[in-house]
Amino acid sequence: MEGIINTLLVSCIPAVITGVVTYLTASRNAKTQIASLQESNKHEIEKLMRQHEVDIESLKEKHHLEAEKSEQEHRHKVEIMEIEHRNALESKEKEQSNAAMFGVMADVIKDPSKLQGILELANNPAFKKK
Repeated sequence: MEGIINTLLVSCIPAVITGVVTYLTASRNAKTQIASLQESNKHEIEKLMRQHEVDIESLKEKHHLEAEKSEQEHRHKVEIMEIEHRNALESKEKEQSNAAMFGVMADVIKDPSKLQGILELANNPAFKKK
């Protein structure tokens, strides 16, 4: 029996030692490979983050330019509306002035004695320029 135990110990001890050494070597290799993968992925992630920041800045600039363009278009439309409104007011004033002038002229034509009253007003010293 002692011979069998000696034989088993002689054959099992080197196998156990070889297994432990192989495990430790494989574990160390796995750790170094994991570290190198993490390092390479770290560089890739940093590169992607920088590209992402550049893209975000580009989109912000594009949005800013579009907003500025929209603001300018709005100001231009407001200016056009103001000019159109001013022109409409001037046109109405001219129409009212013409209507008043035609009304006065129609009265003068119908009743020539009113012409004398207008001429007297024109000769009035209060209306003359100095």
